[in-house]
Amino acid sequence: MFDSALSAVICVNTDNQTINFYAHLGGNSCSHLAVRYNSQPFDDVFFQKLDRILQGYRQKNPNVSLAKVSLVLPDHVFLTDIVNVPSLGRKATDNSLNLAIDAIYKNSDELKLHTYPMTQNKQTATFGLVGARKDLLQRITDVCAANGVGIQNITFTANAMANGAFALNPKLKNGTFLLLDIKESSARFAFVNKGRTVGRYSLPFGYSMLYKTRFAAEDVLFDHSSGELLVLNAKERARAKQLTITGEEVLQDEDAMDNQDVIEFNAAGEDGELFDSDARATSRGGRKLPKFMLRDAPTDGDGFMYENFRIFMKWTLDLIAGNPDIIAQGPIDTVYVNMPRTLNFLFDMVNAEAEENKVKFAPLIAGASFDSSAAFARDLELFGGFHVRQFNKINNF
Repeated sequence: MFDSALSAVICVNTDNQTINFYAHLGGNSCSHLAVRYNSQPFDDVFFQKLDRILQGYRQKNPNVSLAKVSLVLPDHVFLTDIVNVPSLGRKATDNSLNLAIDAIYKNSDELKLHTYPMTQNKQTATFGLVGARKDLLQRITDVCAANGVGIQNITFTANAMANGAFALNPKLKNGTFLLLDIKESSARFAFVNKGRTVGRYSLPFGYSMLYKTRFAAEDVLFDHSSGELLVLNAKERARAKQLTITGEEVLQDEDAMDNQDVIEFNAAGEDGELFDSDARATSRGGRKLPKFMLRDAPTDGDGFMYENFRIFMKWTLDLIAGNPDIIAQGPIDTVYVNMPRTLNFLFDMVNAEAEENKVKFAPLIAGASFDSSAAFARDLELFGGFHVRQFNKINNF
């Protein structure tokens, strides 16, 4: 079930600021250790802390080999794109593709890029594109090498997640579909076309918002605190400037100052970390909608959970509708969902709307096989890091 050529997977998660170590211990046994850090993504402080974390992990886990490691980096480090060029002879088409890439990405010489053919007709040749900054890939490889960590390949989280899905459900390995991995406090989508990861998207909430007794307020699930603070400060500056222009004395209102302090505190917290969704939900209410836009309240817990799951359905349909270039390469009629088996009752409720939505939701792993794979499904992107040589090779760096 594991690629024996790899000894471990290291995954950088900048959302929750952790370095994850996923090591194969033999058989179907793995160890998963997450180490927290505090810095901006990939700044100098990050690399200093990564250096210390790698040193510390090797010292505390001498029996874990880091000689052949698969490195999984955040999705935002990589670009994915679809490029159309005139369908000409092979050499002319390649030249057109290079010219198109240079025109789209002015810093293309700073990027490590992979391209692959998707579809072609008499008029147009369509290529997939994936890439990342050369300097970032090199720097993180150098830090790992300095600590005796042998990086065999680098890929992005959504791609590793898709690889994990293929390993757990081999029937999908050449398929075209949308993959949705729902964790407790986050969710990630991966567009898969003919077995290749061609796009991705993430949400800052997961199955913990599937409340049994109340509706989830979608606008509260997103952290808008930084934007709200920016708007508040802009309004205060504009007000102060207006008063100065009119010749009036500018005075700070004590209540306004106190309120601003509270907003800054709520935005960052005492330890500089953002509050989670539940904390934000208790500090401010959701947007109030007119009655005609509201659905009837359910009468039981399953009904509330389904109504809250409809937020995931909405985002799924929006993503499909909003990515015509991807859908043009192959229609998506199924969304495979990875979430705890206790939530599988939702599929029948969700698929009652399949005819209207033109898409069906299905569990990633169905039947009894789920029990033996539950641990791997829980850490899908980490497990998938062990399968980078079996699937989606074009997305390896």
